[in-house]
Amino acid sequence: MSSYKKAKILRLLILYLGVFAAVLACEEDVEPTVSDPSVSIFFLNKDSLDAVNLITDSLSIELEEYDSIIIALQDSADLLVDSLITLTDSLANGGDLKDDSTTVAKNIILLNESLDVIEKEDSVVNASYSGWVSTTSIITSGSVKISSIENKKNGLSITYEDSSTAWKLPLDMQADDVDVAITIADSVYNLEISYSRTTVADEKNKVVISASDFQILNTDFKNPYLSCNGCEASKTTIYVEF
Repeated sequence: MSSYKKAKILRLLILYLGVFAAVLACEEDVEPTVSDPSVSIFFLNKDSLDAVNLITDSLSIELEEYDSIIIALQDSADLLVDSLITLTDSLANGGDLKDDSTTVAKNIILLNESLDVIEKEDSVVNASYSGWVSTTSIITSGSVKISSIENKKNGLSITYEDSSTAWKLPLDMQADDVDVAITIADSVYNLEISYSRTTVADEKNKVVISASDFQILNTDFKNPYLSCNGCEASKTTIYVEF
């Protein structure tokens, strides 16, 4: 092989190695991306739910009372109608029970008027009951209006405009814990959680940072618990009551 060809091959080899080294350097410099810097959180307004349940329980008892009255009135009306039929048959056969028939007919009219009043009152109470049951459903769905969530360590705050049933708690992927202040109406609730951060390659061979193994360290919320212990963020929900 001529010295010219050897020199050409050597230059190509050096060029290839240089490009390969540059590619490796670029790959090493790539910062891992964050898979999802948040975890789901469910808010239950337990104080409001308890208050609404007291109302619906009271209305439910009232509706049962109305049902009993309506059934009693309907039974009495049926008896009077039967009596009127008997008196009418007697009159047809020559009996002298006209005054009795008139009295029974008047009583039926009065009874039906009372039944109409009771049924209207029952429908009003039933409409109110349905409205409060709907409110119960909204509360139990986790629908709540959050004003803001502030990271107490770095001061970063996220504000919100609308109510929602699906909330995400922002995580600090530069740390293994986050301490936040959550403003709901005029109240501020503190929540501090810890988690493990893991750097892995996803199905597309992208290097990502994910959070898992969540723990509730401290909170002002009532009855806090996790839906899954030791799970990653996508499979974990934090449940809290206020």
